[in-house]
Amino acid sequence: MNVLMIDSQRVNYVEHGEFDDRMDEGCEIKVTCSATDAQLAWADGIVAFHSVVVDEALIGRAPRCRALVKATTGVDEVDMAVLERRAIRFSSIGQVGVEEVAEHCIALALLAQRRLLDYFRHTRQGGWCWREHGAEARGRILKPCSETVLGLLGYGAIGRAVARRAAALGYRVKFHDPMIAHCPDGAAQSCSFEGLLAQADILSLHLPLTPGNRHLLNDSSFALIKPGAVLINTSRGALIDNASLLRALDGGRLEQALLDVVEQEPDVPQSLREHERLAMTPHAAFYSQRSLATLKSRALQTLLAMLRDDSTVVDDPWRQQGRGGDRHV
Repeated sequence: MNVLMIDSQRVNYVEHGEFDDRMDEGCEIKVTCSATDAQLAWADGIVAFHSVVVDEALIGRAPRCRALVKATTGVDEVDMAVLERRAIRFSSIGQVGVEEVAEHCIALALLAQRRLLDYFRHTRQGGWCWREHGAEARGRILKPCSETVLGLLGYGAIGRAVARRAAALGYRVKFHDPMIAHCPDGAAQSCSFEGLLAQADILSLHLPLTPGNRHLLNDSSFALIKPGAVLINTSRGALIDNASLLRALDGGRLEQALLDVVEQEPDVPQSLREHERLAMTPHAAFYSQRSLATLKSRALQTLLAMLRDDSTVVDDPWRQQGRGGDRHV
């Protein structure tokens, strides 16, 4: 069996030489960042990492391909109709890095709730007075966790992991998820979409990206957000309309935006990069040495099982969709 691993051109998930010239359980593995026609024609199965778009242009050059694994939890970069027409088995990798994303989210929430960006900026500019940091100057109230509502939009595995950690810190945790009517673990209180936007001091996104929720946060939804709220996104960048986000920040509707994902990343608009009340991390929330190793191992083993026609493999491409939120990798 011939396995082609197509690594991301943005950042390499596969270490140099990690799979090169290696025979693994009866298969030959090749790694590339830019698949050639010859490589695609050679492949019986493909592992496609983050930012690798699986569409007609790719699949049409892979006549032998029988199975494909997207080494992500989401499937927003996959044209499912093309795979179905070609009868190519498909799977994503399920939940990887749940704890890491939850911890990253909590770190961003604490950074926002304690107004640390304001303090950092104040001291960098030579100041040393807690009364004069940016939040106080704008009339914002610095509150403890116990008086802060953390709103989770999406309550899948990551949303629940965030809720458990946030509840332990004393946050008042609320969530909205169209597929979950009642909180299954008691860590958060369910409410409507509009109710969550109106109540959350910190709003954190944990939804998959679908055609129906692209730019879910736009001018209309930002108008419903509690004035002075903070927005966190560790899910998918395209859930937020960038132009609307900038208007919400500039107009004072949002106090801060802390983003690990941005639409069309890494080509982030300078207007976002340079905004004084917006900070970004480079799609890193999922990352630890353990989670990266798990991601690669699970992707490869899932593909090998599908190529061997192992009936125990779940290859329903929508198995993570419609069952509560979550997307990161």
